[in-house]
Amino acid sequence: MKILFSDMIRSQVEEYGHSVNMSGACLENTIVILDDDPTGCQTVHDVPVIFNWDSHILEALLRVKTHLFFILTNTRSMSAEDAGKTVRSVIENLLAAAKKTERKFTLISRSDSTLRGHYPVELKEIETALGVQGNMHCLIPAFFQGGRYTCNDTHYVREGDILIPAAETPFAKDKVFGFKHSDLKKYVEEKSGGSILSEEVLPISLEDLRKGGPEHVTRRLMNSDNPVCIVNALCQSDLDVFAAGAWEAILSGKKILFRSAASFINSFGCIPLKEPLGPSVLSPQTGLGGLVVVGSYVEKSSLQLMQLIEHGSAIPIELNVKEFLEDGSYQVVNALASRITRLIESGKHVVIYTSRELVYSPDRKKNLEIGKLVSEALVKVVAGIATMPSFVIAKGGITSHDIAAKSLGITKATVLGQALPGVPVLVPENRPDMKYIIFPGNVGAGDDLLKLFKKMTE
Repeated sequence: MKILFSDMIRSQVEEYGHSVNMSGACLENTIVILDDDPTGCQTVHDVPVIFNWDSHILEALLRVKTHLFFILTNTRSMSAEDAGKTVRSVIENLLAAAKKTERKFTLISRSDSTLRGHYPVELKEIETALGVQGNMHCLIPAFFQGGRYTCNDTHYVREGDILIPAAETPFAKDKVFGFKHSDLKKYVEEKSGGSILSEEVLPISLEDLRKGGPEHVTRRLMNSDNPVCIVNALCQSDLDVFAAGAWEAILSGKKILFRSAASFINSFGCIPLKEPLGPSVLSPQTGLGGLVVVGSYVEKSSLQLMQLIEHGSAIPIELNVKEFLEDGSYQVVNALASRITRLIESGKHVVIYTSRELVYSPDRKKNLEIGKLVSEALVKVVAGIATMPSFVIAKGGITSHDIAAKSLGITKATVLGQALPGVPVLVPENRPDMKYIIFPGNVGAGDDLLKLFKKMTE
């Protein structure tokens, strides 16, 4: 049932009066976020993200007792089998690095706030790789900057002034990760194939958080044998309370694995929220043009793309997906790269985008393959640009990962902050003079891509 956002807030938000202190627990552990696409750093600042999990990179981060960092696994672009192999590889290297550096770590599996991803596959693979079974899985998809809220165990997506149950949104119709239930208890049963029943899921309600406080949350977690816990949250303080209670439970011996969206990371890692960065920080200092790459095909991305094109300040270049898949030739890719190079060198801004007609197959694995081929084409176009743009905005999770790692050769970067709410700005270690901006496909209003472009260029 759709509801008014204002009604939800009026009926649920109360004065919060509990004290929350987690700094001690945070300092004793490095928090490692396994992010299934690069968008999870969309609420934090001044933290490292790595696209490569070789042992020496992990050792370097743990040796200096890095408080928190992201490992960008990109597993949402993979089959469940390949995602599992990737997660195991990450954990094996992380365990080896932790042993050498004698540094403890705590894991968060960060995924989509609209419930798409390899759940519960990735959590099971983490358990197997750690050699620890019997963890409680905590599912926390709330992401406030993106308009994602959980109340009465139901997950909602905000569109304007309306909260829509997640299963009634286009995200639930995803060709690979679709789902039928907005009630998170039923979602867990659905995604687990019935191995975990809805009545076996422990809900942490708003009343638990706001009236009970952290101590009550700790007791609920410690006294429960439920395999899964879901967390209701309408604002950051709700997650602050849960994080404080969860930390105490972990320090008291409770085994917990978190599957969360971005907002929980701030609470669990004691990272304060900051206002979006201003034009003085974002505006490039060169006379070269910038590049916007749009691979995401979700409805919101298409709307944002059209508004940017209609504005007329960026030169639009389309990569026709259907023609590319049928032809398989990269001659067109090389021609596009050459054209974009000339435009950027002349100070023109360019937006390259995949055609908006969705090409898909009834086979979910085939859809992943199609996505990889299209992403590969965009990667080759950007990699072929001879002159580095003054900035790069990448629209879409898989797109932003592949452009960063494969086109630009980024292995490590620092999150500077956000350009817009939920839109992180990275400064690559190998390209410190360039801003790399990750714009998630499912985030923002219809004119937000245009707003960001203006912020970068005017």
